[in-house]
Amino acid sequence: MYTQYWQVGLDIQMEAIRALAVVRRRYGWQLRYWWHQTLPSGALREGILQQPDVVSDKLKLLRKQLPRHISLRIALPAQRILQQTIPLPDRRLREPERTGFINAEASKLFPVNSQELALDYRAEVGSELLITAARQSEIHQWQACLQQANLPSPVIDITPCALRYMATAAGLSGTYWLVHRLAHEWLWVSSSDMPFIFGVVPIETDETQESDRVRSFNPLTANPLTTLLAQLHTHYPQPSDKPVNVYYSSMIDESPPENTTRWSPFAAFAQYQPPLPSSPAAFMLAGGLALRPADY
Repeated sequence: MYTQYWQVGLDIQMEAIRALAVVRRRYGWQLRYWWHQTLPSGALREGILQQPDVVSDKLKLLRKQLPRHISLRIALPAQRILQQTIPLPDRRLREPERTGFINAEASKLFPVNSQELALDYRAEVGSELLITAARQSEIHQWQACLQQANLPSPVIDITPCALRYMATAAGLSGTYWLVHRLAHEWLWVSSSDMPFIFGVVPIETDETQESDRVRSFNPLTANPLTTLLAQLHTHYPQPSDKPVNVYYSSMIDESPPENTTRWSPFAAFAQYQPPLPSSPAAFMLAGGLALRPADY
């Protein structure tokens, strides 16, 4: 069965809002619509809403362009996510005791009261459970902002997963790393065939780079992207003699770094609705959210 509802991925960054809408057809995914709106400085800071009314007003403009019935998906920024691993609970534990055990362990690990966190968890390779947490207050703030714009979203994911969804839909397979350049940081994440690992590396300002040159002249550590790529190429997740492939994408028009592979999110679509954006990779996260598999 192929739904006529638009699946809309909404990516809200410090400098802009981007949305991308897709529809599942018999022949594959159809790109129906994309939207971009700049945000004033200070609307978001380090992934936290500072001016929710400003963001909501921008989102109201988007709401006017969309059909009445949509499936909206958003993502929390990677820097707002907490992660820890714990041993897998005893298989003999049943609900609600199992959830109680996980919550109790999480309360020992995170620097926040567990009642203030929204928890998600998945079994990792081996005998560990990966716990992902976000602050309830921040989730509620995002939900209120969206509700004010008449854009409620029952699906809230995280940006590293959005990047993963996009890569899988575009046909990337096997073990590899994804590195995506945003306005102020590089987001990186492992492929879906690897243990779930992600991180954010800030993009240095001119002032920071000058300070680093004064402190150190090591060419291997002068560029944080160079250091990150060197680490990713040789870790899976333990050190390896065989380099692991790195796929690179960027929201700006730039050449990919040496020993990385450029890829396009639009490889996932069988049909397009012109005109197309001049920088498809800028919609990498919005596209991944739009293509996110449904929860059943």
